[in-house]
Amino acid sequence: MRNSKSAKNIDLMQFDASGFARIICGRRTKLGWSTRDLAQRAKISQPYVVALERSRNATSRPGPTPTVEVVARLAHALGFEPKRLFEMSLQPASRHVLLVIDSEKTALMQIVKQAVTSQPDTWVCAGSSANNKHEHLNISLRKGNSRLYKSRDIATALNNELQNLGNKIANQSLGLIFGETSSLMTNVDNPNAVIKFEHEWADTVNDAATRAGAHALLNICVYNISDLKLLKNPIATAHELVDVHDEVWSFYNSRLTTGVDGEKQIIKQLAS
Repeated sequence: MRNSKSAKNIDLMQFDASGFARIICGRRTKLGWSTRDLAQRAKISQPYVVALERSRNATSRPGPTPTVEVVARLAHALGFEPKRLFEMSLQPASRHVLLVIDSEKTALMQIVKQAVTSQPDTWVCAGSSANNKHEHLNISLRKGNSRLYKSRDIATALNNELQNLGNKIANQSLGLIFGETSSLMTNVDNPNAVIKFEHEWADTVNDAATRAGAHALLNICVYNISDLKLLKNPIATAHELVDVHDEVWSFYNSRLTTGVDGEKQIIKQLAS
């Protein structure tokens, strides 16, 4: 039996290495300690403290991930309750969302906001504009008119585009809407490469956002049901897409459906 995706992943949290490093560095500086002072008090090596604090700059090389014991030692040395320090170092987990729409009449931003209760700091849209109210930043991942889909080129373009946004997204949570994926899939000679890349897309987006000093809170991949129907095996493809996304949303007849009901709605449309 297939596992269905719940529509409620909004309470999941993940460790924020940059946030943790900023807390450690900020408290150490406030106390007037050097990294050596902190290392001695926490009974860990000074190079390790330096490496941890380097992570406060999200665009630099990632530092080590501290163990529970290291977090506890640092907490005691800096005057935090260990549990409190850990809680302060969490951020909402990234959500990789599949959105299948039945037309392009309704603005993507309008659809997305129906499903999102906790808004990101900044919306970023790749492809056609998500609306005409200038509520988001625009990027483009498609360079040239090649008939071949090359995942490496797309990943490079994403990195470059987010880097170019600079201070507009630095230290921000992002809602990324990839609205050109579906039409792109129907205009290349290897559409299966688009679906295959979805297996790596969550990590690709998270890494690119982190390198740009931001956090990819929402990573929304948009497909038009009519484009999916053009594939050789649309229902199998839909199941594959569901499997590699954290959440599933379906927008059909001007109504948004999420979770298990959203999955059923997508399959029903493809089977008709």
